[in-house]
Amino acid sequence: MLILSLLVRIYLMLEQYFTKITLDEDYRPYELGSVIQKNTQIFPDLKNISIAILGVVSDLHTNGCSNIRKELYKLVTHTSLETKIADLGDITEGATPAETHLIIKSVTKELQQKKILTILLGTSLDQGEALYHSFENTETSIETSLISSHLPLLEYQLLRRICTYKPNYLSNINAIAFQSHYIPPKALDTLENLNFGHLRLGTLKSDIEESEIYLRNSEVVLFDLNAIKHCDAPATTQTQPNGLTGEEACQISRYAGVSDSTKCFGIFEYYPENDKNHLTAKTIAQLLWYFLDGFVGRANDAPQLHDEFVKYRCDINDNQPPILFLKSKRTNRWWMQIEHPTNPSEDKLKLTFPCSYLDYQFSASGELPQRYMNAIKRLQ
Repeated sequence: MLILSLLVRIYLMLEQYFTKITLDEDYRPYELGSVIQKNTQIFPDLKNISIAILGVVSDLHTNGCSNIRKELYKLVTHTSLETKIADLGDITEGATPAETHLIIKSVTKELQQKKILTILLGTSLDQGEALYHSFENTETSIETSLISSHLPLLEYQLLRRICTYKPNYLSNINAIAFQSHYIPPKALDTLENLNFGHLRLGTLKSDIEESEIYLRNSEVVLFDLNAIKHCDAPATTQTQPNGLTGEEACQISRYAGVSDSTKCFGIFEYYPENDKNHLTAKTIAQLLWYFLDGFVGRANDAPQLHDEFVKYRCDINDNQPPILFLKSKRTNRWWMQIEHPTNPSEDKLKLTFPCSYLDYQFSASGELPQRYMNAIKRLQ
């Protein structure tokens, strides 16, 4: 009885934050709308749920989440996701951004405790900060990735606030798909001085698989729709002549979903009033579908989760400790393992992080890959 009472209290606590979903159509058995547990009449039972979707609505953007649901629910489902997804409904923005952030943080933290992945359909990119803060007091270091055309690293901007927040539980930030012509020199200097991971749009387009390496260890992934070019996502807060194509954005979303680390995935900056033909809502729905497709394909593929790896040792020179490369037998993905520079004999402090086959080739030829040098700098 005590456990049942506690569960009822938790559900009521979560339910108080959400408005119910209104649906105007039925769904075929093979469509997502038929298998997602929805907060229409009764708040979903979260007992066996793996993924929770929550939206944010405001007086200015009242139809955004309903537009996205209309398109998402019509897409085909995965049989392995049946009974695994719940749509909790919408959070109404508070009187201040801080109030909205507190609600998002509280809900996400509660879902984390239940080991439920959070998908947030936000209005403003700044709401991504609440997803990061939901990890506070968890005694874990968090890696965060931002997919955006811009780099909010100047004073008072999103990434700067995350970097300077106390207590500091940030291990790394990755900036993906940013466009150099939008980046103030000071922001770029900060990015490089802090040795954060960064992948310019042009580099990404030449090898999109590189983005998977940056996303593989990220617990929080924030997707700014302004990263997508205008013709594929016109209803955003900015007009971008260049950017990711819809196909590239979906591939990146799948990389985020397949990552065993990702616990929060947020999509932001949708402006529904400009989405007359629902093209942007369709794009967002497909981003979510590919994220779910990646989630289905998770292989628990990380060095701390299994030992099915082929190992390669590279001795660079007498002044550098050897580098151990691990190639997964499950997925053929690569990791690099190095000794801690100040405590090389301590196995628990060894640093293991994602890398590419190209990094191995560099090391095998006696060169130090840039990813290795950046990792060492972050430890100093």
